[in-house]
Amino acid sequence: MKEKVPSGQWGILRVAVKGNLFEVYHDGKKLYEVEDDTFKEAGKVGVWTKADSVIYFDDLQITVL
Repeated sequence: MKEKVPSGQWGILRVAVKGNLFEVYHDGKKLYEVEDDTFKEAGKVGVWTKADSVIYFDDLQITVL
């Protein structure tokens, strides 16, 4: 699914994870969910942008429930 991301505006990206199920939201709109068993142990979090995009990340929060 393609999601329009306006240029020059802040947005909210949220990823909810439970076990191997990932749900991805953009500005409160659920985009998709996927199961992924690639990384089974607790570890690290990273952020990445595609191609020559200019992206700023601010207020990264990780909450373990």
